[in-house]
Amino acid sequence: MRQKISPECLEVIFRLLPTNKDLHSCLLVCKYWATCVAPILWEAPFRISDSFTPSPKVIQTYLAFIPDNTKFSIRKSPLFDYPLFLKEFSYDRFVIAAIENGCDEGIIIELLKILSTRNTKLRRFQIFDHLFSEYLENNDEIASSILPYLSECTSIFNNLTYFNCSYQWPVEKVELFNLISNQCHYIEKIKVSVWYEDEGIALADLIRSQKHLKKFSLINSNIFASSPIQALVDQKRLSSVTFEDMHENQDLCDKEFFNYTICELNEDAINALVQRSNITKLKFRHCEGLNLPSFLPIADAFTNLISLEYSYGNNNINDSETPIKLLSGLIEGSCNTLKRILLDWHSDTHIDVTQLIKAIADHTINLEYLKIPLYTLEDLALILQAHNQLKKLELYIMNK
Repeated sequence: MRQKISPECLEVIFRLLPTNKDLHSCLLVCKYWATCVAPILWEAPFRISDSFTPSPKVIQTYLAFIPDNTKFSIRKSPLFDYPLFLKEFSYDRFVIAAIENGCDEGIIIELLKILSTRNTKLRRFQIFDHLFSEYLENNDEIASSILPYLSECTSIFNNLTYFNCSYQWPVEKVELFNLISNQCHYIEKIKVSVWYEDEGIALADLIRSQKHLKKFSLINSNIFASSPIQALVDQKRLSSVTFEDMHENQDLCDKEFFNYTICELNEDAINALVQRSNITKLKFRHCEGLNLPSFLPIADAFTNLISLEYSYGNNNINDSETPIKLLSGLIEGSCNTLKRILLDWHSDTHIDVTQLIKAIADHTINLEYLKIPLYTLEDLALILQAHNQLKKLELYIMNK
């Protein structure tokens, strides 16, 4: 008898295959291979292509797992226990796929219950994908009314490592935050939006309940995000913080459920943030208000940054408030550790970047990747003279 490769070895091999098409081919080799491939293919069935076309066939497969004692049951027996394989769950994509398949609210609730009864253990949970929002125009009420039923499926969150509840899709977040806080304590990455005081308090409790938080992204939030930022003070493993989409420029936003606001944190939140000296990656994307005096303590706080990113606008949208002083201070503070500085803004007027150029040229000794807009040949010469060891350099010559 030929000796079979162990399932563990096959899994490693299959995960190295470049496309799902290759995995589908492996399904047809033999039953043994199919048993090893199916869990990989069904880890993230709602992660769909860039066309964002819902996947009703996935829902049709899940319908077969509804118990026989319900009127929604389909008796055709599935080949595998597909819900058990689910590791990545995008809630809004799931709901829209179900609606596209003709499921009403009652059936969708039964589908959610399947996740608990089949012992599903999620690693990643995303409630709303802003790129998918076009499908929610006529169905957001259904999606919102079904969400509370997740409280009946609490066990699915026990192994969660990624939680994304960003942008202001009109749902009750407090109950969801409390649910995650009580059931899961090993989230490594949180990406979230806060717009109301009770949301901020609940999110702060969620953060405090975590033991291994490494990355935190605050998206499209207002002053009530100060509470969760304060809660970061005890996260000893935290290494990456991102602020994104906090601006008042309507031309810069193409997302549904977007609230216009500048980046704003109270003094206690800033003080908590500067105490996290172990942060190695800091990113600002499309944020206004960073020139406010309240943010200046951040400029001197971090001495171990490896990556610093700042971007605002595009070819048609200008940045009129580039935080040169803040960025320069961050660069000088992490002069021995910075390897990546990615700066990308657009302006139709001259911005004095002398302080920033000098900070990069005089204070960074291990820089490997630099992206920066420049205004003069003198700035270019200074950069090239100081950093001829760069592995990657992207320069944008701006108009004076």
